[in-house]
Amino acid sequence: SSFTWQSSRMGYVTEARTLPRPERHAGLAPSESSKKPPGDALFKQERQGARGVSWEVQTGAKPASARPKALVRPPRWEAQGKASYGRGIRRNQPVKLDSEVMSEQRLANFKAKQLETLENFRRHEREGSWDRLHKGHFDWWMFPIDDGSKPDFNVSNEADVDILRSDSEWLERYHESVRLVAAAWGWDVSSSCRISALEPGMGYTAWDVRLAKICRSLYLFEQDQLLASMQKFAREVQQKEKGGKNFFYGTICLDELLYFELPRR
Repeated sequence: SSFTWQSSRMGYVTEARTLPRPERHAGLAPSESSKKPPGDALFKQERQGARGVSWEVQTGAKPASARPKALVRPPRWEAQGKASYGRGIRRNQPVKLDSEVMSEQRLANFKAKQLETLENFRRHEREGSWDRLHKGHFDWWMFPIDDGSKPDFNVSNEADVDILRSDSEWLERYHESVRLVAAAWGWDVSSSCRISALEPGMGYTAWDVRLAKICRSLYLFEQDQLLASMQKFAREVQQKEKGGKNFFYGTICLDELLYFELPRR
């Protein structure tokens, strides 16, 4: 007999496969033969003499080059329930998307938080304290997206995107912020290459969700040159630092960051 196994996560869907049921091997004690490895993986028991049982996990995983392309989620206001949004306990929770034009007060709040944080970035650059930049919590207002955990700093419609992008002061600071966070990771966005002489504290910190948010923000704000540079960095990180592994936040696959394409509208 057999069953079909399928797994899906945000931006990534595996193939469904029909696999054989595990067999109980003769000669094993009931307590041994009933043990299973964690998760949905099928298993096969193998006898190792008197030393006990080992598991051979049949994952059916394909090499990275053969895996299906990650699905890029459209902006949340265009999704109409066809994609997953949010992370952690807020994942897929219904939200009310604001269709009103961004108020002057809300724009002022965005710019105030942005400037406050950017001044910290600039200080870290002057002092060479890149490790302190890594530890900051700022993604929500520095790199706005459509499904962040702080709704006040999410973009809810194309009008939000256009208002922020058309503010030259906000946009200039946005570009500088991307440059400085990338530098903290050891990446020069202007030349799209690694910084050859890394300062103390520079380097990728394996905080994939920050990289994913930056790439999604650049996609939503249609910043093609910066997006291309950060995606090149992400591909190098995947090859070198991650050894070919996927980008994740907990169990949520973030590989869509590799596949954003502009123009998007």
